[in-house]
Amino acid sequence: MNLDGLTLAVLTNELAQHLVTGQIQRLLQIDKTTIVLKINTSKGNQDLVITAGNMPACYLSQGITDLPKEPSALCMFLRKHIEGSRITAIEQLNGDRILRISADKLALDGSLISNRIYIELMGKYSNCIFVQDNIILEALIHVTPLMNRERSISPKLPYELPPNSERGSLFEFNNEEIKDLLKNFNQGTVAETVRRIFNGFGPALLKEVCYKAKLTEKTNISSSNERELTALGNALIDIKESISKATQLLEYENDKGKKIYSPIPLTYLEDQGIQLRTIYSSLSEPLEIAVATQGGINTTTHELERVLQQAIKKEELRHTKIQAELDASDKADEYKSYGDLLMINAYLDTQYEPSITLDNILVDPVKPITIPLLPELTIVENAQHYYKQYTKLKNRMQSGLYQLNQSTQRINYLQSVLYSLTIADSKELVQEIYTECEQAGLLKKSKKPVSYKSPKHNFMHYLIDGGEIFIGRNNQQNEYLTHRFAKPTDIWLHTLQVQGSHVILRPTESTTATDEMITLAAQYAAYFSRARESSKVAVDYTPIKYIKKPPASPLGFVIYTNQKTAVIDPKAPVFNNNTKLYE
Repeated sequence: MNLDGLTLAVLTNELAQHLVTGQIQRLLQIDKTTIVLKINTSKGNQDLVITAGNMPACYLSQGITDLPKEPSALCMFLRKHIEGSRITAIEQLNGDRILRISADKLALDGSLISNRIYIELMGKYSNCIFVQDNIILEALIHVTPLMNRERSISPKLPYELPPNSERGSLFEFNNEEIKDLLKNFNQGTVAETVRRIFNGFGPALLKEVCYKAKLTEKTNISSSNERELTALGNALIDIKESISKATQLLEYENDKGKKIYSPIPLTYLEDQGIQLRTIYSSLSEPLEIAVATQGGINTTTHELERVLQQAIKKEELRHTKIQAELDASDKADEYKSYGDLLMINAYLDTQYEPSITLDNILVDPVKPITIPLLPELTIVENAQHYYKQYTKLKNRMQSGLYQLNQSTQRINYLQSVLYSLTIADSKELVQEIYTECEQAGLLKKSKKPVSYKSPKHNFMHYLIDGGEIFIGRNNQQNEYLTHRFAKPTDIWLHTLQVQGSHVILRPTESTTATDEMITLAAQYAAYFSRARESSKVAVDYTPIKYIKKPPASPLGFVIYTNQKTAVIDPKAPVFNNNTKLYE
């Protein structure tokens, strides 16, 4: 979701309204190209996200839950200069896709230090640059002369704006000046003239200007008459006034599914029958949704997901190799029969022969069989060679079956961790999974201790008629819920051969579990699993006393007996007067 300069002007006003006079309390770096400024304002705390990655954006976030555990070296350096600064202004420069945040800070000697944060949202050239006294302190992305001959970005270099000095902002000129500029600098088509004079016109707003002026983008403006120039000037003035009052973002979608964004209504689309799909009350909201949808920020969750997917892929490759070795072990009995037949015919002279044809007396009826030989060995030595191959394959089969079982178990475990990550919706839950990955050896253990202690009862708890339902949200919670929290009279539920949460159904002491209660618990078990979007999901259930944990098995792994299976449709928990959810 790329914003043009005019739309960015609306975002600039939005950020200024919320953040000016606020104090930067904390600076956090999520990944190599993304930082978060935690700002304390008169309206409360605000999180400003600045990312220059594959989805460049700057917006107010509703809160990122999976912030990094340890600060980077860049983060520590910037904290020294930026934290404690008070934001005095947020401006858009030259109507271009460049924002400048001015943040002043008092030094220990009482002097005022002026910091500038330049946010350049220019596609692959996007960056966030921290400047002090017009000298670059640091930048999210360093640019060397080999990367760009026109402009270098690195510490201790003077900051220079991107080369775009010939154009200005539409908001810098009054109505008469706009019309004069069109008359004096018109050259080429309407589109070329407007973009040569003014910054910030994307395709949608340029088409809207032409539509209001009753011109086309390819109209030759140099041959236009006074009336057409006046109409174009009036259209630009109308766009300027509308955008200066805009506080929202409109989303249109054409027949091909392409989305078009604008801060003002696009009459040329509405007259074509293209309907308005969504109205966002702020620009930050759709930007945050777009960044999250396209994976524009490499958060802790994304990093864990990447590590887990790589581990699953590696283990699946190992599983394939073990299976291939086991398939090759099918020749073990054939090698033994070769050895037996060669020993029975040990009196024959086969040295220097590549093969020998014998009567296979080990089958009924007897059939001739050709046995490959190593020419340099005698017939007895060839028999011993086949016996060794037989022994090797038999041993491989025994160890291979064990390794194949362990590999299958590990794949299921890794997929269960990956599933837990998809339903983690808080910093605490993500941290629990992060800790589990450290304990499993998937991540290097951090030397920094966790800043909080996760409560053992951090699982979901539903009150239902006649009992309670408890649902784990990751393997640590599943382990505690099943093996320590559950009572012998409870019923354990889990989807059949599908990764999901452990579910405990606990009837009240005066009742036993009814079919309705078991069905409801099974629906919840199907909903909190990878089969959530499916129908007719098989769910096993059995009393908790039949649940066992094999020695040295991974977290959340159990074996069970005496189970019954219910095939039901997943159902999300419904909250009413008789049902509550608390943690």
